[in-house]
Amino acid sequence: MPTIKDVARAARVSVGTVSNYLNGTTQVADAKAERIREAIDALGYHVHLGARGLRVGATRTVGLVVPNISNPFFGEIARELEHALTARGYQTFLCDSSDDPERERAYLENLANRRVDGAFVIHAHDDGEPVRRYEEAAVPIVFVDRPVPGRPSVASDNYLGGRLVAEHVLELGHERIAVMLGRPEVSNVAARFAGLRDALMETGLDVPDAYVLEGRQTLEFGRDVDRLMALPAPPTAIFTTNDIVAVGAWLTLTEHGYRIPDDVSLIGFDDIELSRSIRPSLTTVAQDLPELARHAVDMLLDQIEPEAGSKPRSTAVIETVPIEPRLVVRASTAPVPRAEARPRKAG
Repeated sequence: MPTIKDVARAARVSVGTVSNYLNGTTQVADAKAERIREAIDALGYHVHLGARGLRVGATRTVGLVVPNISNPFFGEIARELEHALTARGYQTFLCDSSDDPERERAYLENLANRRVDGAFVIHAHDDGEPVRRYEEAAVPIVFVDRPVPGRPSVASDNYLGGRLVAEHVLELGHERIAVMLGRPEVSNVAARFAGLRDALMETGLDVPDAYVLEGRQTLEFGRDVDRLMALPAPPTAIFTTNDIVAVGAWLTLTEHGYRIPDDVSLIGFDDIELSRSIRPSLTTVAQDLPELARHAVDMLLDQIEPEAGSKPRSTAVIETVPIEPRLVVRASTAPVPRAEARPRKAG
């Protein structure tokens, strides 16, 4: 990886001149500034703002990279983080990676060049690659919602959330339970499914493959619920691993004449505002976003606001801070229909 000395050598200037250019502390002549810019581009040099020697003061700005701002959950978590940061005197730059790891990487580079003091990341993929990208990042990072093992992370206890769903549908007498997995390769979604499945297996039940659909975290994927209802023995309860998928399922079920919850119970995860507005309102697992945001901001500011005269705290190995979710029972779940009253379409 190129260093500031490499840039100085290529630009034929001193290291101090490069530092002045990067930090904006002293005016650099146009000709020298142009040579430095060309050297930085040619070498692929990235400013490591985490190195205190290159910094003259905090900008009191923080980046936030989310995978899809059109998903209401990410909008709500962005709002809570922004409010928590504002209360601590920081402003927020919001970036939408569109579930694209390369776009995410580019945003992190851009945020570093804008001299943000740190960043929150809800990362695009759990493919092992994020860890390498984040190790190269020039700013302190805290992962939110989707934890990265061994990195500063704050996330709901998704496994517990899945168990809460299982306990609820079992109490209602359901045995044919289907699952719509939005982004099953993402660790928090996988944990929700694992929690549900483990709790069911403890009672001798399982989720057959035919009762599991995989897709993206979108309303459009939720509309695939008709594939489950077309099965010879359709499910009496459907768990969607986030609320926006549940809303898509709700739309299709009601359009096709199914009665929720008389014919089929529907359960989501996240407790977005929309889940409280649809009718029947959605039973879901609520994430405590204010608490999550508070812990995430504390964790990030511990890195970028160390005690006077000390170095930033090491974050090489740290456990994920788990935030306990809770089940919110609303009108979309009910006891399983009697055996003689098979799920049916309304007249």
